[in-house]
Amino acid sequence: MRATTVAVLPVRLTAALGVLLAGCVQVPQSPDSDYRQAFEKALVVGQCEGEAVEGMWAAYGRWYAVASAIPGHRKTDEAEALLRQGDLFQVIGCPGVARASYTALLRRFPEIDFTPLRDSARMALGSLPPPPSVPAPAVPAYPAASRI
Repeated sequence: MRATTVAVLPVRLTAALGVLLAGCVQVPQSPDSDYRQAFEKALVVGQCEGEAVEGMWAAYGRWYAVASAIPGHRKTDEAEALLRQGDLFQVIGCPGVARASYTALLRRFPEIDFTPLRDSARMALGSLPPPPSVPAPAVPAYPAASRI
């Protein structure tokens, strides 16, 4: 009889874990998990613009919004994510995304606690090539004759 009890225990344990895990699968992911997945996808795609990068920024925005809504929440993870994001996009040759990441860190985290991260972002911004210049609108060499 003891052998029967021992054999039934793993079956019951497996069934209980199956029910428990099924419930976990239905729990929505946290905003930082969504961001991490979108960030990894954008890096794997390796493009400087497009759907993957837009998805990464959207996921970061959701994460930042949720974190900002929690009173007393220290947003260190969010700030560090922007610095890491900038560094990695700089490495893969996407200075525009890197620049936007560093600039977002400087703009969103003015508190004194984030001074070292902002200093790192400023140094990284200084190491990026200058942004492409936007061509000025064409101006005629002489003004058009006006009718009086």
